Amino acid sequence: MVAVLVGASVQPFRQLAWTDAVGTLAYAAAAVGVVALVLARRGALLPGAIGTGAACAVEILQLTGVPAALAERLPPVALLLGSSFDPVDLLLLIVGGAVATLALSTPVGSSSRP
Repeated sequence: MVAVLVGASVQPFRQLAWTDAVGTLAYAAAAVGVVALVLARRGALLPGAIGTGAACAVEILQLTGVPAALAERLPPVALLLGSSFDPVDLLLLIVGGAVATLALSTPVGSSSRP
């Protein structure tokens, strides 16, 4: 949920250079989060791998031009599928997926205090 809010909150500022990276990181984290909801109680690694892989697959799909054509007909699709391939985005998707996977693997409510 936080990833979706972060991604949506940077949309009005897309002209700023840093927002693309933040949006890409949030996209990967959201993909991992959605898979984690679907595969509840399966740990962090499986949802992390599937979500990150799916996000990377969408980025690679942009090489075909299909997402751009769909976004031209229905502009909101661009938020989900993007429109142009960027190799830097692949790296950012992997980082975002890894951070989300790490967050999933961290026990909630644990404290280092005795």
